[in-house]
Amino acid sequence: MGLGYSFRGDPIVVFGTKVNGVRATSSLQLTTSYVAADTTTISIGGMSKAEFYILYTVGPGEFSNSVEIKIEMSPDGTYLYQTVNDATSGNTSTLTKREFTFVGESNTLEAAFTLPFDIQGRFMTISAKETGVATTAGSIYAEVILLGEK
Repeated sequence: MGLGYSFRGDPIVVFGTKVNGVRATSSLQLTTSYVAADTTTISIGGMSKAEFYILYTVGPGEFSNSVEIKIEMSPDGTYLYQTVNDATSGNTSTLTKREFTFVGESNTLEAAFTLPFDIQGRFMTISAKETGVATTAGSIYAEVILLGEK
């Protein structure tokens, strides 16, 4: 349940495709590094929350691989700023680059999960990669719903 946002957008496909409003069988084939061609940028001006809905499938014969998702914000669509974690001890805050890691099921089982995320700026860029691949990489399908004030 949201916080009473005045606007809740329609789902935007981040990775994969939809045909006539229905998720197609095709998803983004993952690699072991972030690939610029597989990065999605979305205009988010005026929005304050993103709800990601993600389906991750580990490749055939693979076990316990992980998908890693990186989210970057931009005020202008050109310069990207990766989101960070804040660990505070005493009077010192230590910032580290933030990535979201999800350990998948084994051997082609599809795992569904959601990732709610606070956003800022005018643009959001989303990238994904897979770790733990022995021979066959998995795939990812993702949609995002933006919430905020219009």
